[in-house]
Amino acid sequence: MITRDFRIGWRLLFQEKAYSAVVVLGLAIGIAVCFLLLGLVHHSFSYNSHIPENDKVFIVKQRWNTAGNNGHWGDSLSLPARDAIVGSGVPLLASTFISRDVDVRIGANVQTIKISVVDPAFRQIFQPEVLSGDLATALARPDTLALTRETAIKLFGAADATGKTLHIAGKPYLVSAVLADPPSATTLPYTALAGISTAIWDAEYRQLVTTNWGSSHGPTFVKINDRTQLPAVGEAIRRAMIDSPFYKRFSPDQVASLNGRDMLNFEFGPITDAYLDPTIDARDKTHGDRKTVLGLAAVAILILLLAATNYVNLATVRTLRRQREIAVRKVLGASAGTVSRQFLVESIVVCLVATVLGVFIAWLVLPVFTDLVQRELDQLFTPVPVLLAVVTGVMLGLAAGSYPTWSALKVRPTAALSGRGNAETVGGLWLRRVLTVMQFATAMGLTGLTLAVAWQTHYASTLHPGFDPEPLLIVRAPDDMRNANVRAFRDALARIENTRGVAVTDAPVTINFNSTSVRREGGSATEMNYLLVSPEFFDVYGIKPLVGRLYSPSHDKLEDEGKLVLNEAGILKLGFASAQDAAGKYVRFPFDESKPNQIVGVAPDIRHRSARDPMQPTMYFLSDRTGVFTVRTNGDTVAVQRQIEQLWERFFPNAVPDIKRMSLLFGANYEDDLRLAKLLAASSVIAIAIAAFGIYVLAAYSVQRKSREIVLRKLYGASGTAIGKLVVREFAALIGIGAAIGLPVAYLATERYLAAFSERAPVGLWTVGFALAVAALVALCSTLRHTFTAMRLAPVLALRD
Repeated sequence: MITRDFRIGWRLLFQEKAYSAVVVLGLAIGIAVCFLLLGLVHHSFSYNSHIPENDKVFIVKQRWNTAGNNGHWGDSLSLPARDAIVGSGVPLLASTFISRDVDVRIGANVQTIKISVVDPAFRQIFQPEVLSGDLATALARPDTLALTRETAIKLFGAADATGKTLHIAGKPYLVSAVLADPPSATTLPYTALAGISTAIWDAEYRQLVTTNWGSSHGPTFVKINDRTQLPAVGEAIRRAMIDSPFYKRFSPDQVASLNGRDMLNFEFGPITDAYLDPTIDARDKTHGDRKTVLGLAAVAILILLLAATNYVNLATVRTLRRQREIAVRKVLGASAGTVSRQFLVESIVVCLVATVLGVFIAWLVLPVFTDLVQRELDQLFTPVPVLLAVVTGVMLGLAAGSYPTWSALKVRPTAALSGRGNAETVGGLWLRRVLTVMQFATAMGLTGLTLAVAWQTHYASTLHPGFDPEPLLIVRAPDDMRNANVRAFRDALARIENTRGVAVTDAPVTINFNSTSVRREGGSATEMNYLLVSPEFFDVYGIKPLVGRLYSPSHDKLEDEGKLVLNEAGILKLGFASAQDAAGKYVRFPFDESKPNQIVGVAPDIRHRSARDPMQPTMYFLSDRTGVFTVRTNGDTVAVQRQIEQLWERFFPNAVPDIKRMSLLFGANYEDDLRLAKLLAASSVIAIAIAAFGIYVLAAYSVQRKSREIVLRKLYGASGTAIGKLVVREFAALIGIGAAIGLPVAYLATERYLAAFSERAPVGLWTVGFALAVAALVALCSTLRHTFTAMRLAPVLALRD
C-alpha cells in the first residue's frame, strides 16, 4: 500500500512540473544552506575529537595579572612552566607545541613550511599515524624531522620522503618519518614535527624560550589519568614560578600592584573545549567564537524553516484546489488513514527529492564555502552526515505535510462536489499569515544584522592609522640588524630607485603585543607596550612630534641608550598631565632601576591593533634587534616590490621573500568579520527570496479568495485604486508585524556584535530602517502582479465561479 502511495506521489511530482520545480528548488536551496552551515557548526564542535582518550588531555592556560593586561587567559605557556609540570611528581605526560614558519631548500626550490617543535611525549599523547619511518627517531635528534604526507608531496613530489634531505638556513635535515595528515578539526595543525633539541632553533632563541617565564611561544598539553591531581600540578607550577629569578626581579611596587594575586595564574582546560573556549584571547584560526557558531546554527535552522514554510503554503493552496479530487476519493470509500498516508507520502517524496538536490548543490558550492569560512570541512560528505540529511528530509516531509494533510481530512465531500468547499478555514488562513510574518521577520532581521556587520567592518578597516599606509611596503628579513648580511640588504633597499626611505622595526606596526613594566619618577609601575625601531622610523612613516623631538638618523644611532619616545596614550597612562608635562622627564624600568630613561619626545597615537582594542600606550626604543623593514616608495609600489624580489635572491637565497603592502596588513585584522558579513549576506538574500516567494503565493491565493468581494465592491462603484489599496493593506500589515518582531532582534544582535569594538561605526537605526525598506520593496514587487490582477478582475468571470 505504501509503495503504491510512493508511486502516486512520484507521478504527481511529474504531472505538475511547474509546481514541483518551484517547491523542490525552494526546499533544495534551504536544505543546501542548512547542510553547509550545520556542517560548519558540527566541525566547530568536533575539534580535537580524534585525539585518543581526549578526556584525559588538557591544555595549560595562563593569565597575567599585571596592570594593563586585559585579564584574558592565553593558551601559550613558557618552557620553564612546562618543566615545572614534568617535575611536579604527578604521573603525567606533557609536551609543548611551538610552531614557526621556516624556509626549506630542496635543490634550487625554496618553500615555506610550518615546523612544530614538540617533546617526545607528543608521540604518546596524540599518537599520530606514522605512514613510514620512525617518529621517535625524528623527535630525538637535532638534525631530523617528520613531515606530513601533504607536506612531503609539496616538497618532494611524492609521499615517500623518508630518508630524503632538505636544507634549512643552509644546514641539512633528514626526513626520518612521514605522518598521516592531521584532520582539519584540530587546534594542533602541524605540517612538520621536530624534537625539542632541534638545531632549527638558534642559540639565542633557545636561550629565550627555555629560560624566560615571560616568553610564551606555544601551548603545552598534559595527559593525566587522574584529573583530581591537576590542582597539585598547578601548585607545582606556581611554586616554581615564585622561586624563579624571573619572579624575584619584580620590584616591590610591581608586587604591591598585584593586590595579593600572583604575577601569573595557571589553569587547565579540556582539549575538547580548546577551539571554542570563550576565556582564551584568541587571534588565529585555531580558535573560534562560540556565540558566532551558535548564531550560524540558528541562521541555518531559520533558513530551513523558511523554506519549509513556503512548502506548507504552496501545499496548502494546492490542497484547496484538490478538494473535489479528495471528495471523490472519500465518496469512493477512502478512509481517513488512506487520505492521510497519501498526502504525507507526497510530502515525503517532495522533501526527499529536495534533500538529494540540496546535498548535491551543497557539494557543488563546497569549495566556495570552504574558501569563504577558511575551514576545510573534510568530514562533511561522509556517509553519516549524508544519511542524517536524508533522515532529516523524511522528518521534514512528515512535519511539513501535516497541515496540508489536516486540510485534506477537513474536506466535506458534499460541499466540495457542489462547489461550496473551495475555501480555507479562518484558522488555516491565520496560520499561513503567521508563517509569512515569520518569514519577513527573519529576512528583515538578517538583513539589518548583515548591514551592521558589513558597515562596521568597512568602517574599522578604513580607520586612519595615524599615517599614510599606501606608499609603504613591509619586508620581513630572515634575521635582524645584528647580522651583517641584513645590514647590507638594508643599504641595498635604500638605493632602489623610487624608494624614499627605509626603517626597521622588530615587528610590523600592526602587531604590537610586546609589553613591559615602567614607572615615572615618583609614580607606580604600569604595563605598557613597546616597539623596537631604527632612527628612520618616524621619518619613513611621516609622523611629526607633538612635543620635543622624535628619533632621526641625524641625531640618533641604533646603539643609543637612555632615551625613548612615547605616544600620547603612553604619557597619559604614566600619569603625566599632558605631552608638554612629559617631555624631558625620566622613567625607570623595574628590572633595572639604576638607569633612568629620558622622554625626548611625544609622538601622536598611531594604530597598532584592530578597532577592537583601545589605542595602545606605546614606547619606542632604538635597537638593532630588528628585522622587519618598512620601505617608503614614491607611489609606484609594484615596481619597487619587483626590485626588492630581485635583491632578495642575492642576499637570502635560502629564504622565501615575505613582502606585503602595509594597507593590506590592516585589512587582515578584519578578515573574520568580512567572512561573517558575507555569510550573513548570502543568508539574507536567500531569506528575502524565500519570503518574497511566500508572499507572492499568499497574494495569489488572497486575490482568488477575495474575488467575489472585489467584484461586489466594483459593482458598487469602487475604483481600481481602492481595490489595489484593499489588497496592499493586508500585506502592509503583515510586513509591519514582521518588522515589529524581526527588527528589535536585529538591533539587539547588532549591539552585541558592536560591543566587542572599542571604536564603533555610527550604525544607529539606519540599518534596521534600510532592512524595513528592502522588505517593503520586495513585498511590493511580489504582490504587484496580483494587485493589478485584482484591479482588472472581470465581474462576470468571478460571479460565474
